[in-house]
Amino acid sequence: MEITELSVYKGDTYKLELEDGQTFFINSTVVNDFMLRKGEELSGDRLAQLQQADTRRKAKKRALYLLGTKQYCYNELYKKLKQTYNEDAARSAADSMRDYGYVNDEEYAPKLADYLIHTKRYGLRKAKYEMLHRGLSAELVENTLAEFSDEEIYEEITELLERKYYNKIADYDDRRRTIAALARRGYDYNSVKHCIERLLEDYEDYEENEDFD
Repeated sequence: MEITELSVYKGDTYKLELEDGQTFFINSTVVNDFMLRKGEELSGDRLAQLQQADTRRKAKKRALYLLGTKQYCYNELYKKLKQTYNEDAARSAADSMRDYGYVNDEEYAPKLADYLIHTKRYGLRKAKYEMLHRGLSAELVENTLAEFSDEEIYEEITELLERKYYNKIADYDDRRRTIAALARRGYDYNSVKHCIERLLEDYEDYEENEDFD
C-alpha cells in the first residue's frame, strides 16, 4: 500500500495517508525510526509494526506522567497502563520505567508500609492485603512487614484507643465493639487486648479478672 501523504500535522505529529484512504497520526520519532517517506510501499506487517511502535511511545509518555503524580510499584503501573493500552505497550512501558529506575518495588514497599501502618493506622493484616492488592510480591510484603516490631504496633493501637475509644473500653460491651472495630482495621486480637489492658490499669473500677471474650 503506497503512502500518498506524509506531512506535519501538529507539533511532533505527522499525518500519514495511504492510497486506500486510511489515515494515521504518527509521532515524528516513529516516522524517523522507520524512515518513512511519501511514495513508499507500506506492507500490512510494516504498518502494524509502526502503529505498535507509536502505541509503545504513547504508553511510555503516559507512564512518565503517572509517575510524576504519585509513586507506583511495577504491577500497579502496568495495570494502570493496561486500562488504556494493549498488553505489549503496557508491559514495554512498565519495563522501561523499571529499567530507568523510576519504578523500584524494593524502595516502594517500605514507604507504602510506613504510610499504611503509621498514617492510615492499619494493622499488619490489612496492610498486607493493601500491599498485595497493589501488586507487590508476597515475599517482599512479608519481609517488609516483618520489620515492624510488636511495640511499634502497640504504639499505633494505643494512640488509636486514646484518641477514639478511651471512653469506651471500661464497659464490657463497648470494649467488645472497640476490639471488633480495630480488628476491621487489621489488628489482631491479642495485640488489641494487650493495649487495652495497659490502658485499663488507669481505671480504678476495672476488675482485672474480667473476661475479654
